[in-house]
Parts: sequence; C-alpha cells; structure tokens
Amino acid sequence: MAAQTLKNPSIERLRVGLMIAAAAIFFVAFSFWSGVPRGEKALPFWIGIAVLVGVLAGFGFATWHLLFRPMNRAVQVQMLPLALRQSLALLLALSSLGIIVGLFWDEIWHRVYGVPFGDDFFWRPHLLMYFGFFSVTALAFIGLYLISRKKGTFQRRFRANPLIGTLILLGAFLMYVLGADPIWHSIYGIDLTAWGIPHFVLISSFVLVLLMAVSIYMTAQPARQWSFRLSAADALPLVMFATIFLVWNQFWITEFDSGPPILNRPLWLLSVLIAGGPALIGTLALHSLRRYGAATVSGLLALALRSALIALFDARDIMFADAWILALPVCVAVDVAFFVQRSWIFSGIAAALTMTVVTATIMGDFYTYYPARNLPLTAFTLLIGCLITAWIGAQVGTAIANSSREAEIVGTRWPLYSLGAVLVAAVFVVFFVTTAAPPV
Repeated sequence: MAAQTLKNPSIERLRVGLMIAAAAIFFVAFSFWSGVPRGEKALPFWIGIAVLVGVLAGFGFATWHLLFRPMNRAVQVQMLPLALRQSLALLLALSSLGIIVGLFWDEIWHRVYGVPFGDDFFWRPHLLMYFGFFSVTALAFIGLYLISRKKGTFQRRFRANPLIGTLILLGAFLMYVLGADPIWHSIYGIDLTAWGIPHFVLISSFVLVLLMAVSIYMTAQPARQWSFRLSAADALPLVMFATIFLVWNQFWITEFDSGPPILNRPLWLLSVLIAGGPALIGTLALHSLRRYGAATVSGLLALALRSALIALFDARDIMFADAWILALPVCVAVDVAFFVQRSWIFSGIAAALTMTVVTATIMGDFYTYYPARNLPLTAFTLLIGCLITAWIGAQVGTAIANSSREAEIVGTRWPLYSLGAVLVAAVFVVFFVTTAAPPV
C-alpha cells in the first residue's frame, strides 16, 4: 500500500516542466501586452527583469529548502495555540483592509490629479498601503523572533513551525517588493500601462497575504464535509476571497474600463479576464470552504465592496463595477456546475460557456466598444483560460482545506473580539480617507 502512494518521479518532473513552461508563456504574453520600453530605457528595463527573476528564484529555492526539501528525519509539526492562530489570521485580514482601500484610493487620485511617480510616494493612499504591508512584515519579524528561540537548524525550525516559517518568508518578500518598486521606477521611469511588472509583483504579494490569512484561519477550523450551510465561521475567508476578486478586476480590467484596449491587447482578452476571476476565485472558495454557493457569495461580496468603495470616494464618474456585474452569472455557473459534478473541469467549462453567452448578448451594453464578432475565437480562448484558472483555484483551495486541524471548535469570544477589531479598523480607515487633503 505504501508503495502505491509514492509519486512517480517522471510525472512530477513533467508536471514541474509544464508549470515552468506555462509561467514562461504567461510572462512573454504579459510583457507583450503591458508594453516594453524602447530606446535608452530598454536596457535598464531588462536588467531589472533579470534581477527580479534572480530574486524570485532565490526566494523559490529558500521556500523549497526550508519547507519542502526532503529530510533524513521527520520533524513533528508544532501548531500554534488556537487563539493565537485566530488572532494572526485576523491581523492579516485587517492589514489587507488598508491595502485594498489604499489601492482603490491611489487609482482615483492618479486619475483625478494626474500626480506623476515620485510626487506620490508619501501621499495618504500610499501611506495606507504601506501600513498594511508593514503590518504583515512586523508580524513576520515577531515570528522570526519566536522561531529563533527554538533549537536546531533553520530548516528544522521552519519545518516544525510551517505557519510561522511561511509568514517569515512572505514578510521578507514584501520587504523586497516595497523597496524594489521605487528603485525600479527610478531606473526606467513610469510604467507604460497599469500592467507594469512592479504593479504585478505588488498585487501578487497582496494576494499571497490574503491567502495566508485564509490558510492560517482554516488551521483553526475542524475538517469539513461538503454542504450548503454557510455560517459565521466562513465570514473571514469569504471576505478574503471577495478581496482577491476586487484586486483581480482592479488590476486586469481598469484600463478596459477607460476605453478601447491599448497597445496589442486583443478584445477577446477582456472576456477571458472577466471570466477568469470567477473560475479561479470561485473554485478556490469552493475547495477551501467545501460549501456549495461559496463562489456566488464571494462574487456578491466583491460587488458590494466595490460599490461601497465607489460611494465612499464619490467616484461614480471614473470608477465602475461593470466587470463585477458581468462576472456574477459566471460565479453562479461555477457553483451550479460544481454541485452537479464536483470537478474543477466542469466548473471551468461552465464558466467559459456562460461568459460566451454573456459576450454574445449583454457585453456590448457595458463595454460599448466591444463587438460581438469573432465569437468562435473568444469561446476557444475562454475555454482554455477558464480551465487553467479553475485548475489553479482547485489546487490551492484543496491545500487550504487540508490544513484544517481542530477536531472541534469550543466556545470562544473570538467572533465578538474580531467584530470589534473590524469596526475599529473600518472607523480608522474612513477617518483617514475623509480627512485627507487633495494633492493640489
């Protein structure tokens, strides 16, 4: 029996090779669509890319060595106390609140006031984002202090405390990201589009923070069976998934909201990006929580948060929720397909088919420049894109669900404390936003 559970090395190498090839294809396409500087800025740009690839490779190796590399002797995992894990997840979630509001606020002020890079470094939207990221980094330093008091090599310490170890690595990476962004821009200037490499790395880091919050939170939950029953215990993960939805559309769709696509972006890409969010985040929510309907609830929460942010900043003329509205039928399709056949393949196909119908019918009402021609190509790219994103969501969601550790959650005041912390954070954010002086 034991032999049957071993992984085939050839299959694993093929899997890793395919993932590397897919990442390379994505990078090339992303660079093509985001734009590459020419002339005297081209060389600094590619030097920056080389440095970024080297840093990512270094962090990848460190993560593999400290957390996944096979060891001669097994290490017993030492879980943090339940209350500490719940508190850590809540602190990460609250940190994300400042980041998501700061991202939205930053885009509005750039659109309204046209402040160039450099003059915006210490304005309030950035300060709110920095506060969120530095809060995560501070938690990582606390984790480093705790882990340094243990005995053994760093590898054994990280392996015995995987939650703290992962948080330390994430905090270290955030320090690099926050320091690299201004340096990157000072070398080759502002991004040609919102899809700049520094922005992509920053957004990806934020998503890792959100996933870290959910992962830690789920270790404080009992193992789950599939059901329709959503409860208060699902509130924090669902808000984190909705926040990922907000980040997804704000990064990928914002320039489509401004008018026809720029540079070399084909029109079918808009449909793929709108449907890719529900396919990825919907399957991620379903697999993580094992609750039917989680994809739709995440989409509805994302739309509600987007609408609330637009109202808070009174930005109805420049910020829109069209992509979130068009994504809702896809969220419902992902849920229905997953209930019929619990498979990411069915969810991916359902997302693609639903978005194809949306593209052919109501898409033009939201994006007037979007023609319904060349539907076969759009349908094909939708199918490929939704299958890939649904697979990623299923893999990450399954890993999160498998991290559930508690046999039973006993009575605790944690929900009351967490509600109080959220209210205090929300009041602070509203005060910070409404008292800010415009940069004029």
